[in-house]
Amino acid sequence: MISCKLMTGFLLVQLVCADGSWADARWIEGTYRNPALGYSVKIPPGLKGKAGDEAGPERGVGIPLPSGGTVTVYGEPNSLEWKSPADGVRFALTRQDSACRQHGVIQTRVGKLSGAKANLVCGDHVMTVILVFRPGGEPVYWLRLETIAAHESEDSAILERVAASFKLIRWE
Repeated sequence: MISCKLMTGFLLVQLVCADGSWADARWIEGTYRNPALGYSVKIPPGLKGKAGDEAGPERGVGIPLPSGGTVTVYGEPNSLEWKSPADGVRFALTRQDSACRQHGVIQTRVGKLSGAKANLVCGDHVMTVILVFRPGGEPVYWLRLETIAAHESEDSAILERVAASFKLIRWE
């Protein structure tokens, strides 16, 4: 998959770039709920999500895919104060590496909310990033797919199912 070093332009919460050896990790089937950040998503049938942090609050869930790819969903503060999801996606995919191609930012649905989405292709590696804002302010929510071009179509379908299941829940 795409390493964190290859994606140096992606300066967001890097907990999702961990090697998977989270200290308090747990496997989740069905619905992943994160009351601390006010959202939930459904893990597609037949897949399991992994949640847990080495340090700090839990922000999200990673879903390993049969292809070897990963779908990751997490929330974080809008610390760079992007005005729109499209601004955040553009920032996240800013590349200095001429070997990578960024596809244009488009609007997309994330549950009942409107967000922004774009792809970054680096050789055979593909990363799709979706960002949606919580209405009325913090936090913002990221959905990310990392895969290879040969599996992009089937893995993108899983990302879309996860995005469609996104729901805001009560903060606790």
